[in-house]
Amino acid sequence: MRTEAIVTQGEFFAPVGYSVLWPILGAALVVLSLGWVGWIWMSTRPGNHAEVPGFVAPRNPDTVRTKYLTLISAVQHQYDAGRLGGRAAHQELSAAVRSFVYEMTGVRAQRMTLAELRERQLPLLADAVASFYPAEFATHHHAEPQLHVAAELARNVVRSWR
Repeated sequence: MRTEAIVTQGEFFAPVGYSVLWPILGAALVVLSLGWVGWIWMSTRPGNHAEVPGFVAPRNPDTVRTKYLTLISAVQHQYDAGRLGGRAAHQELSAAVRSFVYEMTGVRAQRMTLAELRERQLPLLADAVASFYPAEFATHHHAEPQLHVAAELARNVVRSWR
């Protein structure tokens, strides 16, 4: 006996059944998306905790001055003893005055260019660094720079800083 499906007009056929996995997967994606958005919102909003200040002025500026005046003198003594060349000594003086300004003001002068120092209106520091530049970036060693003059200029920056 042969069975043939005869479709008659107006009969209703039920839709093909789907797996339960698809609605569960869809709900899981919605929950994960909402969790992700919530995590981003919670992690980027400002908290109600006290901020740690980025810079705290030194309690005793005279101690900082003494520290850097000693450092400048040590650089000069190393140069005089022949343990530092003129270029390295000028680089050390530049690093010393830049670090001094950072400790006194919080301005991160250690990696600023000369133009940036002038922009930040640090004339004493900018003038000192400008005078160190020729010796710092010299390509030849036969014209030894005057380190004593540079050291005195660095001391002047430290002594006269307010």
